[in-house]
Amino acid sequence: MTKFNKFDRANLKALHAEMEAVLQKYGMDANLEFEVGNMRFSDAEVNIKVKAKVKGAKTFTDTMLETRVKALGLKMKNSFGDELVAYKPRSYKYPFVYRTRSGQMFKCDENSVKIRFAA
Repeated sequence: MTKFNKFDRANLKALHAEMEAVLQKYGMDANLEFEVGNMRFSDAEVNIKVKAKVKGAKTFTDTMLETRVKALGLKMKNSFGDELVAYKPRSYKYPFVYRTRSGQMFKCDENSVKIRFAA
């Protein structure tokens, strides 16, 4: 366990890794998926964003993506192994996010997604 005298980027990376390990261990028993997000900090305190989700449950963002894909007549996965991951309607220029076979994430607009993921 790490002792803290003040918060800085170096020791917050260690804290992030330790928190993820503890939450993943707890999540396995409780059927939850945890995601440790952004950390805002000063010398004396830190605010940590943590997101929890029931494993296998369909979230609102998943439903929005599936609805939009169905409306455009697209596939979730193309022949190259690319997979649509998210749809963000507030991002008007590049609302779609996809993951390549190698794991890289990219944003694209509606025309690009129609070309890449045509049914």
